[in-house]
Amino acid sequence: MNNKKDQKVSAHPISKMELRDLLVKALLPPPTQGRGGNQFPDVEVTSHTGKAYRFYSDLIRDKVVLVQFMSIDSQKHFPSLEHISQIAQRLGDKLGNEVSLYSITTDPEKDTVERLAAYAGEHGIPAGWHLLRPSEDDSKTISGRFARHLSRHHHHEGINMRMVHYGNGSVGLWGAFATDADPDMAVTRLGWLQNGSPAGSGIKRAGPVDLTRLKKDKHSNRDV
Repeated sequence: MNNKKDQKVSAHPISKMELRDLLVKALLPPPTQGRGGNQFPDVEVTSHTGKAYRFYSDLIRDKVVLVQFMSIDSQKHFPSLEHISQIAQRLGDKLGNEVSLYSITTDPEKDTVERLAAYAGEHGIPAGWHLLRPSEDDSKTISGRFARHLSRHHHHEGINMRMVHYGNGSVGLWGAFATDADPDMAVTRLGWLQNGSPAGSGIKRAGPVDLTRLKKDKHSNRDV
C-alpha cells in the first residue's frame, strides 16, 4: 500500500518552474508594500468641483492620501463624512498641501456632480478634500483594489464603507482603520507617511521591545 502511495506522489514531481513560482510568491513583499503597491486603476473620476482627474496619475501618485467610500444617502444611517470632517479639521493647513482626502461615492447614479457640489457647499467641505464620482463599474474596481490590503475579517460582499484607507503613493505603503476610529489617531498615522517627516531625535532602546512597558491601544481592535 505504501509503495503505491509513493509511486503516486513521485509520478507528478514539482517542476523547477513551479518551485520558482512558489518561492517568488513566498518571498516577495505583499501588494500593499514595495512591488505592486501602487497598481491602481487610472480611471477617470470627477470631483464635486467639476474638474475631472485620472485616479492614479493625478490623485494617488506621489501623494499622501486618505480614501474612503460613501454615498450621500448612506449618511442618514452611517455618517462617515462627519467622521472624516473631524480628521480634516485636525489636519488644518496640511490638508491639500501635505495630505489629500478623497471620498468616493458608491452611488454615482444618484450622486451626480451637482449633488456632490451641493453637499460640499452645505457642509463646508474644505479645499484638499474631494468628493469624487467615478462610474459605477469604476467605483467597484477602485474599491476592489483597496480591499486587497484589508484583513480577511474586513472582507464582505459589496463595497466596504466602514473602513478608511490611507497611504503614501510615492512608496506604495498602505494601511486602513475604521471610519469611526479616533480622528487624532488617524492624523498621527497620516503623519507617519508624510514625506520628510522626522522619525524622532530621542535615544531609543535597542533590541527586543520591552512588553512590560507597552500600553494597549484602545483602538487596536479596529486597526488593520
